[in-house]
Amino acid sequence: MSDERTAVKGEVSWWLADEVTSPTICNVHPATGEFIGTGLADPSPLEPFTWLIPAHAYQCEPPTPEPGHTAVKVTGDGWKLVADYRGLTVYSTETGEAQVWDMLGDLPESYTREAPATEFDKWQDDKWTFDEAANAEALKKKAARKKLLLTQFSANMIATLQNAFDLEIATEVEIADLRSWKIYGVELNRVDIVGELPQDSEWPTSPNDALAAAWLVAQGFDDPPLETFSVPE
Repeated sequence: MSDERTAVKGEVSWWLADEVTSPTICNVHPATGEFIGTGLADPSPLEPFTWLIPAHAYQCEPPTPEPGHTAVKVTGDGWKLVADYRGLTVYSTETGEAQVWDMLGDLPESYTREAPATEFDKWQDDKWTFDEAANAEALKKKAARKKLLLTQFSANMIATLQNAFDLEIATEVEIADLRSWKIYGVELNRVDIVGELPQDSEWPTSPNDALAAAWLVAQGFDDPPLETFSVPE
């Protein structure tokens, strides 16, 4: 049985000699050129003392890693440390929208690693600043929606109770409730949502806060409903 280390002429393959050491090679990503690990070069079976360096590999010293950076091969034996935010959450400085970053290199000016504190923050002077005007406008729109929904709810309650009254089948409680809901509807209509933002005390007391709160929730109103009502003592 022939020794696999022995060439055709019976000589030991040159790369198996004790004094021969396989050189270390550095493998890089074919697209980005970033360092992905080390390996050993393969010997050439046809050319003595010649080492085969595969594609996307270099015979050089491996780079020294640094946190938050990736080493990218440059010309010659050099390496360049490049910022690496891949897999991290970044935020658009235009919209505040979050996304997981997937590109190598520094972040563009339109992105930051700093998260906005609120949906009304805007990027100004390299930091997030609370936008008072945008917040006030959003609160006004929310107040307008609240008034619209409560007006619809009170109108529904009035219509049902009014039907019972017109048909002469209303109970004394229903007659009293009809008057209460009509008064509530008038007071609700007086809430000014055009000028200054209405305070909690300016919203009239609902004849049935639990039902009104459930209605708001069912319509997708996202404020804590009961906290926005005036509850009678």
